[in-house]
Amino acid sequence: MSKSEDVWQKRASALQNPEALDQKEKDWWVEIEPILVELLEELKSRGKIEISFVPTEIEHMGSILGNLAQIGTNNSLLFDSIRTIGKFVKANSEFGFDEVKIAHLLVESCVLRCIMDTELFKVLLLFHLKGVSHKAANYNSTFTQFAPTAWKKLKPYVDNKFRNSLAHGTWAIEGEQVVLFEDAKVIPYEKLNFDEFIIRVKKQNLLFSCLYNLLIQKNKDKFFR
Repeated sequence: MSKSEDVWQKRASALQNPEALDQKEKDWWVEIEPILVELLEELKSRGKIEISFVPTEIEHMGSILGNLAQIGTNNSLLFDSIRTIGKFVKANSEFGFDEVKIAHLLVESCVLRCIMDTELFKVLLLFHLKGVSHKAANYNSTFTQFAPTAWKKLKPYVDNKFRNSLAHGTWAIEGEQVVLFEDAKVIPYEKLNFDEFIIRVKKQNLLFSCLYNLLIQKNKDKFFR
């Protein structure tokens, strides 16, 4: 393993490990993984898998993944803190935090994590391809063209409508719900209880994490040789 590959793989400990999942999350993983395998195989059959990487490219990708790892760590720490909300509020009240602000901060952290998970899922896939557009904005047309069979199966798992509401700022906390809007008409298309919101965020995290772990395994299996 090269030094640059080692830098990248060290990120694994801070990203989702399938061994740590609960049963429902494992079930989601089992659904997603074979479709991702099929996607990679279809891309390879069309000669679109990159097998030669410049070390600096791997280092830069490692830095990008490091962003996500840190966001995930911070998000998890906030969740752990919320479990003892009274103690957390007491410790941070002198800085102006109260239960409402902390609850909103947790949602904000989940918003950022979901956007990053969704976008880096696309970026990480595109990073491993050649002879395609590497712009994340073109991911749908890219995979429709070069892996139409597997992409049709995988596309429903990429919750882009959810991501767009979060990324475009068209979401709000109203009462005990996170309300999602499609555009500037601000007509709600979905209202989620907090637990439902967290599950939606978690699914995008699992989608990215499954791909990440699969690519590491594929590299060990010399898929990219």
